[in-house]
Amino acid sequence: METELKLLVDPRDGRRLLRHPAVTALKQGRARSVRFVATYFDTPERDLAAAGAALRVRQEGARWIQTVKSGGDGAGGLHRREEIEWTLATDRVDLSLLQDTSFAKLFARAGVRERLAPVFVTEFTRTAAPLAFPDGSVGELALDIGEIRAGSRSEPISEAEIELKTGAASTAFALALAVCDDVPLHLGMASKAERGFALAAGRGRAPRKAASVSLDPDLSAGEALRRIAWAAIGQMQANEAGTIDALDPEFLHQLRVGLRRLRSILALAREPLAKSIHATLLEDLRALQQALGPARDWDVFTTETLPPIVSAFPAVSGLKGIRVRAGQLRRAHDRQAAETIASRDFQKLLLRLGLALTDATLDPRDEATAWLGAPARQYAAGILGSRYRKLRKRGAHLATATSEERHATRIAGKKLRYAAEFFASLFPAKRARRFAGALAELQDVLGALNDAAVTGRLLEELEGAGKTPPDATSVGIVRGWVGGAAHHGTTELAARWRAFRRIDAFWR
Repeated sequence: METELKLLVDPRDGRRLLRHPAVTALKQGRARSVRFVATYFDTPERDLAAAGAALRVRQEGARWIQTVKSGGDGAGGLHRREEIEWTLATDRVDLSLLQDTSFAKLFARAGVRERLAPVFVTEFTRTAAPLAFPDGSVGELALDIGEIRAGSRSEPISEAEIELKTGAASTAFALALAVCDDVPLHLGMASKAERGFALAAGRGRAPRKAASVSLDPDLSAGEALRRIAWAAIGQMQANEAGTIDALDPEFLHQLRVGLRRLRSILALAREPLAKSIHATLLEDLRALQQALGPARDWDVFTTETLPPIVSAFPAVSGLKGIRVRAGQLRRAHDRQAAETIASRDFQKLLLRLGLALTDATLDPRDEATAWLGAPARQYAAGILGSRYRKLRKRGAHLATATSEERHATRIAGKKLRYAAEFFASLFPAKRARRFAGALAELQDVLGALNDAAVTGRLLEELEGAGKTPPDATSVGIVRGWVGGAAHHGTTELAARWRAFRRIDAFWR
């Protein structure tokens, strides 16, 4: 089982990384360099990639090595995969070696064995240093510099891997944290195989939505929370580059969704986190959410709220002026959000999250954290029940609630919705889907009402942003349009609340 922390590093900083005092203190002997050239294989339909497997033949100095890997998982830069290797006499694939492995059925499928062909090549120099950690963990720091080639396309490889042979993954995160203040590091989301297949297909980046996490009822509460947290971090990372490059506002939106989901799941684990050295994580994540909020608010205003108003009043020229000024503010806030995500502080936050989630000191045998060892389903039922009661209490007087009270109800609903999504796989699927659907419809109305409240604040910012105030009549039209939508939403809210109240709690 291969466990490694992947770190992207500027080629100019590679030697600084290998010579950093935190690294040299752990080194066991000299670093050695080897040239690797690897060819990855798959069928034209990419059967192996679809099954989460990768097959390669790599030349390592004078040797040929055939390797098959499982897709495994990769979030927060941490990658875990099953890996099996054989030494070959030539550079030709030998599928007979796979017969007694867990991959045998995949390669025995009709059309797979006969249609395997080269897809892309990686060529790089690896400089590797053996490491021994104080806790007894043993690993290696490898710096890879080279390129990936797929037909006429190519892209550079410049990354470091802290690979653990034995020991806890937390040691890798601790080492990266010790280095990152002096050497800029960026957590790597994709493996070389994933990058190569994307390059061969000519795929660009696309926003990634939250994926459901399948939980086994036999899992402990602690392991269930960790899996959900890793999935949320993975969603954040998958949308990181698109947010930095401002490719599409959906990247920022989905990054913030992942961040909210992460905050929600870590809030459930507040006690063990507070016991560790990472007690400020929740506050730092909250500050990050606040820093990214204005960009998302202006994205919604300029792309969703404003366009139908401008279309409905084509003769009102002042609305076009509002649209121009709103676009300027949106771009300014988008740049600030991109700078926040591109910063070293963001990478350090991800490393601290990884360290907290792999922290071996959180022992479920301790009285304060004994609940970590409880069955996941039992724990989930308690959490869902608690959040359900809070939402029922918040929503009891929605008909006469103020905008602040409706917002508090929305937050309570969002926390319940996240919990329901997190733990749905532990309960009957049909009942869970029915509950989630009714809750989503309620959340949609509450969200629209919140957008109306946010619009008022954005208009105030817009009015104070330029040398001259925007056209007062146009501002009034926007306020009136949004106010009318809010009035309609208030009427619809009562119906959605009644519908939600009729749905049975699926965890009981």
